[in-house]
Parts: sequence; structure tokens; C-alpha cells
Amino acid sequence: MNRKAGRPQGGPRGSTQQANALAEFLLTLTVGMTVRELAARYHVGKTLWGEYRSGQKIIPLELLKRLVQDHTPDERTRHVHLETAARLHTAALEAARHEPAPTALEPATAPEPAALAPATAPEPPALAPATAPEPLAANPGAAPAGRWRPRPLLLAGGGTAIAVLTLIALLVGWGPPRGDAVFAVGPDGAGIFRWDGTDAAGWTRIGDGAKRLYSGPAGLFATGIDDRLYRYEGHPGRWSLISEPGGDFAVSGAHVFRLAADRQSVDVWNGKGTSWTSVGGPAARLYGGEPGLFATNPKDGRIFRYSGPFDWEWIGTAGASFALTDRHLYGLTPERAIVNRWLSEETSPPWPPWIYAAGPAAELYGGPAGLFSTDPSRVRLRVLADSSTAVLSQSWQDIGPAGAEVAVGREAVYVLTEDRSRILRWSAGSGTWRYIGGPAQTLTAG
Repeated sequence: MNRKAGRPQGGPRGSTQQANALAEFLLTLTVGMTVRELAARYHVGKTLWGEYRSGQKIIPLELLKRLVQDHTPDERTRHVHLETAARLHTAALEAARHEPAPTALEPATAPEPAALAPATAPEPPALAPATAPEPLAANPGAAPAGRWRPRPLLLAGGGTAIAVLTLIALLVGWGPPRGDAVFAVGPDGAGIFRWDGTDAAGWTRIGDGAKRLYSGPAGLFATGIDDRLYRYEGHPGRWSLISEPGGDFAVSGAHVFRLAADRQSVDVWNGKGTSWTSVGGPAARLYGGEPGLFATNPKDGRIFRYSGPFDWEWIGTAGASFALTDRHLYGLTPERAIVNRWLSEETSPPWPPWIYAAGPAAELYGGPAGLFSTDPSRVRLRVLADSSTAVLSQSWQDIGPAGAEVAVGREAVYVLTEDRSRILRWSAGSGTWRYIGGPAQTLTAG
């Protein structure tokens, strides 16, 4: 007789009868499959599968429904099982609310997250304007763990499409942050504007048109109409050229990184003039933020973390989308069914440690204010509530329409409405939306 390898599952060991009932249903649904097979198929770690099937943790409803769909070929039986799954899941969650919240989460072992030296040169006129339009009016497969030491790393694309003009905010300097810096490009790409944080009339023109902006402790940078990268010198109209066109740019900490135009190397700016130093090989995209610099492999989509020149550590398999908050990296699985969070302080070879964070999403947006996403229909915007607590307490909370663009700052999230006529601000503190300006071509916040 052929038997599958693996330890026997044993009976349910949940803290409530309802959790045990759900675990029994899950065991029946996945009979004949080991936790290793489940981990490989659904990209959720073996440890979590064991806890789901023992009743120690409650399986996310989205994943439970997917199991029913996959393991119940008969349509009539599938409908009955879906109703049973929803009823048991609701009962287990309700019972869990009366239990003490868990103090920590066990890392999942195999989720699928979703993988410059100075040169003297004349200072160009940059993006500086004098008189111009009015300011904005009111308005994976498994891979061996280890270090990636390729030829110079390169990424394709980066953030939103380069053709779309998008700005990103600045100013995280020494001392405590003083709120969000919000920037926008005017309609048709005319003018770069900075919001003063007051009302819809509080916009100041600081530069000519741009295609995209990047920001962080290193400063504010803009891809100009000529596709070259410029640095804002802190005074309206003063910008200095620092790079020829690139495939992507990212700011992480005090450094600015560039994906070469041919996408065959990742470079870091040396901080003066137009001189850059190569630190990695071919890549598909760069992700920069407070947790560090990350890049995806152009061949298989795996994601790597930058540790130093030509020292890239593999941390996860391919994902549909990645986003950085002030502390964490999140990945959306390729089928967009699960969002996982990378546990940077954990080790679990041969798989990088990831844990379940939330259910389905279309796109992810991250920043110091938290993790946000659009729903699968791309119509609504959600925030991940209680993202620092236990899995059972995490959920997407609908906060309003998604709009044309989303930018996450330190204190709030900003949305450019679908027709690009208004910029709206939402903060978790008030839970309300406020109109701060518009119209605009694109926006960003930091």
C-alpha cells in the first residue's frame, strides 16, 4: 500500500468546541494530503497548516473557500460545503472573541508573497520654472536559500508606470517627523507643487513639469520631462541633475538607487554630481523604504534584499505586488488571494519566514501610515486594521473609493480621484476624508 510521508495529524486541539468543529471539517476536506503538500500548493507554511487542521488557529475564510472549490468537484455538493464552511468559520471566530488573544504568531515556512562617485559637471537649469500655471486649485516556486550574487542587478518598471507623472514626498530629516510632505504635478504635467498642510489653497509651485517623484531621508527627486533624474535643492525652482534616464529609481534611507536604462545593473548615487557606483546585477523592479532596498529577479520574480554591494539575500518567491510600511515588507501572492508579511528577524531554512497577513487584494500600497490595498474589483480602498496584532485580529477595513492614484504618507493616505479633479486625505485618527486640492496629474506623500 502506498502511504504519504509525514506525521499523523491527530485530533483537534482547539481552545473552543467551535474551533474543533471547523478543524474537523478542514481535516475531512483535505484528507490524504500532508501539510507539506498543502504548503507547496497553497503557499502557506507547514506550521500554519498543522495549526489550522488541529484547531489551534482559525484558517482565513478566503483560503477555506478556495479549499472547498478545489476539493469538491460536484457543483451541488460544493454549494453545500461552502455554506457549511462559512457557518463553521463564523462560529469559530465568534467563540475566539471570548478567548485571550495569542501573544505571538508562529512564522509560516513557505508562503508565496506575493522575489554613484562624483564627477564635476555644470549645474543644469533643472526643473526650475519662473512664472507658470496657478498652483493647484481647491480640489513561486521553491529555490535554494542563500545569497544572490549575480551580475549587476536590474529591475523593469518600478512603482506606477513611468509614463504616468507621479510625485513622492520628502523630508524625513534629523529629529522627529513633522507631518506629511505632499507633492503633486499639475494637469498635463505642468508644474510641481508642494502642499503646506493647511487647506486646498495651500499649494506652492517648486518646479516645472515632471514624470515621477521619489523621496526619503536622502531628499526629493524628480524624473523630468527628459526622463533624467533631478534633485530638489530645497528652494522653489532649484533642481540639480544627478542621473541620465534609468529603468527605475528608489530611495532607501540616505541613499538613492537606480536601475540602469538597459536594466542590467543596480547603481547607488555617490551623493554628488552625476556619478554612480554599481552594486547589483539585472533586476525587474526596485522597492525602497524604511525597511531597506528590495529587488525582484527578472527571470523568475523572486524577491531579494540588498545587504551591500553585490550582496543580495533571497527572501521570497514571486508576488503580484509588494509594499513597504515603516517596519515591514508585504507581498501579494501571484493569484492575488493572500497577503503575507515577511518576518525579517526570523530564520527558517530552506524557506524564508513569512506569515499570513490578510485576504485577497488587487494592489498593495505601503508607507509609515500603514498598509493599504484596493479590493479585488479595484474600486474600493482598504486599510489593514490592527496589523501589529494576532492574525485573527487582522482584516481589511473599507475606507472609501480607490481613485486613480494612492499615496501613503507618515500620518495619512492620499487619493487622487478617478477623474483626477480632487485630492483627498484620510487619516486613521479621525477616520474621515478631507478635500485638500486638485486637479492634478499625479501625487505622492511622505
